[in-house]
Amino acid sequence: MSFSLALVDFDGTLADSMPYWLRLPTDALRAAGLPQPEGFAEYIRSVPIWEIARDMGAKYPQLEAETPLAVRWSAEMAAHYAHDIPLKPGAKELLRSLRAAGLRVYILSATRHALLDAAIERLGVAPIVDGVYAEEETGSKRTEAPYAFFRDMLGVPYEKMLLVEDAPRNLAAAETLGLTGVGVYDESMKEYTEAIRAGAAVYLPDFSDLSALEALLRR
Repeated sequence: MSFSLALVDFDGTLADSMPYWLRLPTDALRAAGLPQPEGFAEYIRSVPIWEIARDMGAKYPQLEAETPLAVRWSAEMAAHYAHDIPLKPGAKELLRSLRAAGLRVYILSATRHALLDAAIERLGVAPIVDGVYAEEETGSKRTEAPYAFFRDMLGVPYEKMLLVEDAPRNLAAAETLGLTGVGVYDESMKEYTEAIRAGAAVYLPDFSDLSALEALLRR
């Protein structure tokens, strides 16, 4: 089987951004002197951040006494994407390997363009991918919507698509449609390592050795 298209996640896959996101809800509780509820650490790793902002604002109105959490967190993360968030070592080499194998390569991120684009430009990713899309325009990676979006736009069937991703739910959703998953380790998702491995044809603990990926691309 030859692949034609790689859809590559950004946060937690190419970029070491998850610590910045995970600090938002924990810092909000700490600043207000509130304890973390039971299961909070798992909750913030499995629920989209803007849902967390909505839920926390409803449960703890004092957190939004001056500014809504979503507004405050957006401003904080905009600064981090513009100035701080780094690529993981070898991330560009991963993208170049996919391109060298003849695949079209698109970033597909859950992060909004208002945040994402600044990091893509600052980190020099834009010249080595074919495009950058966010779920705000394609739909959630936990559904068929983004994969159908690319299938219809580029004429590539699911079986010729790769999804490079650190989130097990996204890998599982893609696998059910016939995409091939490439799982990537991220410290923020270490509890889900086995689920990521289970949903992927290839698992990359880091980008120092891409030989397994390159073997997959030669099939």
